[in-house]
Amino acid sequence: MDTPTKTLTFETRLDLIHEQDAALCQYAELWNQVKFRWFANLQKPKAQQLNRTQFMHEMGMPFSYRVFQGVQQSIKGLIQSYQTNRNNRLVTLDVKIKQLEKTLNKLNKRCDHVAEKGCPQQAKQLRNRLRQKEVKLRRWQQKQSALVAEKQENKTPICFGGRKLLKERQALETGSAIEGWKQRWHEARHREFLLVGSHDESWGCQNAQLSPSEQDDAYQLKLLVPHQLRATFGTTINIDCLKFKHGKAAIAQAVWQNQVKKLDKSIKGQPLSFRFKRDKKGWRLLVSVEVAGPTEQAEWIDDDQGVIGVDVNPDHLAVVELDRNGNPLQHRTFDLPLHYKNDAQRAAIIGDAVRDLMDFAAQQSKAVVIEKLDFQQKKRQYQKHDHPQYARILNAFAYGKIKDLIETQSIKRGIHLYHVNPAYTSLLGRMKYRDRHGFSDHHAAALVIGRRHYGFKEKPPKQLIGINAKGTVKTEHPPVRMALGDYQYYHKLQHWYRPLEKSLDFLSGWRHFRRVNRVSYSVEARLDGRPGMSPDLIQESTPLLSAHPAL
Repeated sequence: MDTPTKTLTFETRLDLIHEQDAALCQYAELWNQVKFRWFANLQKPKAQQLNRTQFMHEMGMPFSYRVFQGVQQSIKGLIQSYQTNRNNRLVTLDVKIKQLEKTLNKLNKRCDHVAEKGCPQQAKQLRNRLRQKEVKLRRWQQKQSALVAEKQENKTPICFGGRKLLKERQALETGSAIEGWKQRWHEARHREFLLVGSHDESWGCQNAQLSPSEQDDAYQLKLLVPHQLRATFGTTINIDCLKFKHGKAAIAQAVWQNQVKKLDKSIKGQPLSFRFKRDKKGWRLLVSVEVAGPTEQAEWIDDDQGVIGVDVNPDHLAVVELDRNGNPLQHRTFDLPLHYKNDAQRAAIIGDAVRDLMDFAAQQSKAVVIEKLDFQQKKRQYQKHDHPQYARILNAFAYGKIKDLIETQSIKRGIHLYHVNPAYTSLLGRMKYRDRHGFSDHHAAALVIGRRHYGFKEKPPKQLIGINAKGTVKTEHPPVRMALGDYQYYHKLQHWYRPLEKSLDFLSGWRHFRRVNRVSYSVEARLDGRPGMSPDLIQESTPLLSAHPAL
């Protein structure tokens, strides 16, 4: 198996003198000017866009090719982030519109029913409520149409500096307030720059070289100044005594590998990328390192002894431990109370839950298996739940953040992470394992996820046995598989099972088996003189037991 890799970012605060601070500010201003011009160039039609050489010649060659790569990667990341958020917004609007259309249909029927009964006051209230819902529906549909048109035209309207700060300008009237706003606007637009590294460059990056310092666990950074600024600030900026609170092992490994590469050219270096970012307290340095192995232990934990199946949900992580043969051993639940929390609180809650999950996996010495899903698929999976409380939970759902943290922690701890096809895991879990093992729907899905990693094929039971309120046994047979493929058959099975599951008088087979076994045990206990069921309950249970086809 190929060793998984992950790019991790660690930060530290820079302690600078006045000249160094001014140099970084000028560097950021020049770098962002190129960034804005390059973004404007990409918004033109492809026939009118300039290539890198033409663009740099037009700008007067302010940067080298390696520095310009940082500009390109920054713009590429912004565009991809905007497009991903736009797709997520389209998914959210689609879910909201469908739910609101269902609500409008119910209100229309209720209005007609109340009008027929002759209740004018109640009918007026319902019509007002219906009118408000229709206005909201039109507003959401307009937003959806605008986003779809923007996506078709391939537009990315990004505001450098932030739309919130830009709107503040409209409310300002005095000259002093406008001048203060201009200063804040300039700082917001020129507060960071990115320098990209490569494995074939000295110390992993040509323009910012991180090397060991004389102090223990400290580094020194030599920053190459652009040609336009060298007359004022010199050729390089030397920043000493850099210490990282987190990621010491990963950074030390990368610096050592780049140091050895200078002596032995056959050794491949470790690329280091540097992002300088300014906030209210000053400048921060973020170093990105590519980690290809565990930093907290020597050996990888694989799936030899079993796996940990994980089903990611909006409010919790459903976890099931399996042995090598696919049998469940124990199950856990790690809560994710993300509602009514800000971004920092949600990040902390998700980090704690993922840490507990990885502690459990490391304790059991087993690999982790999750679904191979993106946010849109996961959100569509839960759109059937039409409840205000569930909608609020789903709004705070950070599936991408959870998935990314699991991948990061798995590499840092040396726990192999596997992805499986998520198709019909919930359906098979409900039909086969939910009542057999006393699991919830989500833990049953986690069990199917873990078993799918080993290639076990899940076949639906030959018959499902339910019981109604009168005690009558009801048997349902799934459709015949015939010559259909697995997923074609599961798709057909889902349409058959969904209305059956919603019927109030139907319970899945293993829940009924557990009930029958409990009744028969209580009858035997009563006959043996031990505490058991009352005689009336025994008489009521006798026809049920005799009617069961398995008895």
